Amino acid sequence: MSRFSRPSASALGRFLQLGGTGARIAGSLLVQRITPGRTRVDWAPVGALLGDALGQMKGPVLKLGQQASQWQDVLPEPVSAALARLQNQVPALPFAALEANLQRLYEGELYRLFETIEAQPCAAASLGQVHRARDRQGRALILKIQYPGIRGICDADLRQLRRLLPLGRLFGTPPARLEAVYAELQRAIDEELDYAGERVNLETFRRHFQGWPGLRLPFAAAELCRPGVLVLEELPGRSLAQVEQAPAELRQRLAETLCRWLAEQAFGLGRLHTDPHPGNLAWRETGELLVYDFGSVLRLEPRLLEGYVRIFEALRGPSSEALEAGFQLLGGRQPGSAPPHGLYRRIHLMLHPLLQPGAQWDFRQAALHQRLAELFPLLTSALGSLQPASGTLLVNRTLEGHYWNLYRLGACLPIADLLAGYIVRWQRGAGRPQP
Repeated sequence: MSRFSRPSASALGRFLQLGGTGARIAGSLLVQRITPGRTRVDWAPVGALLGDALGQMKGPVLKLGQQASQWQDVLPEPVSAALARLQNQVPALPFAALEANLQRLYEGELYRLFETIEAQPCAAASLGQVHRARDRQGRALILKIQYPGIRGICDADLRQLRRLLPLGRLFGTPPARLEAVYAELQRAIDEELDYAGERVNLETFRRHFQGWPGLRLPFAAAELCRPGVLVLEELPGRSLAQVEQAPAELRQRLAETLCRWLAEQAFGLGRLHTDPHPGNLAWRETGELLVYDFGSVLRLEPRLLEGYVRIFEALRGPSSEALEAGFQLLGGRQPGSAPPHGLYRRIHLMLHPLLQPGAQWDFRQAALHQRLAELFPLLTSALGSLQPASGTLLVNRTLEGHYWNLYRLGACLPIADLLAGYIVRWQRGAGRPQP
């Protein structure tokens, strides 16, 4: 398939393409495992095969690959790394493949409303691509355009992915985690196809964060939006993936803004922007943090927040045993099983010093991800006591993504003090749920 070919909308064709890819992966793994003298599986060719196939197919299967950069505990590292490159290396469609559909949506008045639309997309993703434009008032805009027929592609792919879910067991992934990943993917696809809902999310965030220093969110040009087309203000900035080039003082300002914005989302707005990859965050030399793409927003229920708050308070306190109450409240414990106190003790030992009053969390110096990797054997042995907690998977993925953003920024922040202030305000306003 050429770089500019339209993705197939045939359910049978996509099933055969996806199934063929799965068969080649299974065959490659089988050959490696039965080869005499081979003690380790080489996952790099698997990642390359998946990246090529998913990039051309687009739709939910590509979205699954893009999310792999936030699923480092689900897939082997070489596979995750290869799929993560799909965040910014997605083959695009030529504008000519979209123009006729746009003319239909705008009832033949596309170029009466827009002075210019750049034919070369500035970004391409799993469900659509982005083109710069300028309206007749001279405003610099971007058009976020869904691929024609993408809803049918999504419906077909989700059915096929559901059938192929057992393939994930070849990676050693527990069935419960696979189910949770599939549910997250299905929800994310539904939300990202709902451009009207994304506009409502954006407007909600803009109202709440109006006037916030150091933070910029684009406006939506509602009068120019159409089904499958979201028209937004163009906010030029440099991707957070390039932030290591910024001076240390500027990176520190961006990190402070990011943390305050996250805390206010949870404890002030009660909603969480849940797509934290660096392509959705940008920065300017003036120190402004820019946020894009509000297609994935989660409403945070008070009981869910209370569970995380109890875990935070337990980690600050003297005893690791207090973590049990938080895990129980979140629903992360297998009914009737013994608490995994050995795991609790190791987590408490690791995080307790970083969360004390006045403590500065140096994200690079602490290298928490390396220390957490050492807990993997203990975590594996505790799987009989733990279970995926409903409603937490997306929150945890968001926190993981922003951990890497803060690591990239080289942040050194009093995380505990910052969070404590927001939590106290939330508790006074919302109160704690009754037992």
